[in-house]
Amino acid sequence: MPWNDNSSGGGGGGPWGSGGGGNNNGQNPWGRGPNNGGRGPGSGGQEPDLDELVRRLQAWIRGMMGGGGGGRGSKGGKGGGGALGALVAIGAAVVVMFASVYQVGPGEAGVVLRFGAYERTTTPGLRFKLPFPIETVQIEDVTTIRDVTLGDTPQEALMVTRDENIVDISFTVQWQVDPANVRDYLFNVRDQQDTVRSIAESAMREVVGTSDLQPIISGGRGEVATRAEAILQETLDLYESGIQIVGLNLQEASPPGDVIAAFQDVISAAQDAESNALEATAYANRVVPEARGDAVRLLEEARGYRDQVVAEAEGQADRFNSIYTEYAAAPEVTRQRMYIETMERVLGRSDLMILDQANGAVPYLPLDRLGQSRGPASQAAGSGQGG
Repeated sequence: MPWNDNSSGGGGGGPWGSGGGGNNNGQNPWGRGPNNGGRGPGSGGQEPDLDELVRRLQAWIRGMMGGGGGGRGSKGGKGGGGALGALVAIGAAVVVMFASVYQVGPGEAGVVLRFGAYERTTTPGLRFKLPFPIETVQIEDVTTIRDVTLGDTPQEALMVTRDENIVDISFTVQWQVDPANVRDYLFNVRDQQDTVRSIAESAMREVVGTSDLQPIISGGRGEVATRAEAILQETLDLYESGIQIVGLNLQEASPPGDVIAAFQDVISAAQDAESNALEATAYANRVVPEARGDAVRLLEEARGYRDQVVAEAEGQADRFNSIYTEYAAAPEVTRQRMYIETMERVLGRSDLMILDQANGAVPYLPLDRLGQSRGPASQAAGSGQGG
């Protein structure tokens, strides 16, 4: 190298000279060494001129880079200095290139910081930035689903319902980084996992505190999870956290273990009540139509009876009117006829006795009933007398 080239005799080619005796042909910016009594550190002479030292250093650098006005070394020394400068420049370019190129993988986002302040967000691919320490980059995964589970401890699991009961709840929250708000995710929230945990617990306590126990431990669990997820996402958006909730799954919702037996009895009683209600509904569905049918039948019978009585009354009235008309025309004949008809109806239902002064009481025997009055015994006796 130029400062190690001793071919021109005694003169050191380096910028500091030979450090030994003899003249170094002006290549040492500090002058001669202590053995030559010239200017330089450790010499007994006067202090070196700083301006002269700077000029000599600049001239040496120009010689290393192949410029004019360099040192007085050989041509080979000048060629070697130019090659070294080129190598240094190439090496510096390679270092800058490697420090400026970075790779953003699929499902990732790159956040570029310039002197520690946010500059831009880059998408997957090969990207460029200014070298360190001007710009730095943080790579963040935006597709991985992360989860946090709550309810492992009594402090998290036990919550008070609106009807002042206690319910034991455990649930899991699944979340990921919002690709459109990676900047908020990195700079607005210090501990993202703990933030999700705290807000999720608060949201679930709000939902449980405004709900009764029975829906939570039975058919209303899905509604509870949906409401808690909505409150959680709304709060995270209010904080500008850059976190997107994927889902909230309610794993368990039951009364505490100390009172679970009593709650089971309550549930059994509720089921029995529901069963009895169903049986009563079935009985009502069977009895009510029958009762309605009987009511309709009774109404129809009553209407028939009413029509019958009205018709008979109208017939009697018409008959009376017709008799009265006949009576007005012939009163004596009509009275006699009415008497005979009345006696016929009365005597037709009675056994008659005829009183004769000569023979006494004689039974009245109608001729049409003569054969019916004689029984088998009478007929047999009569036949014997005839014989």
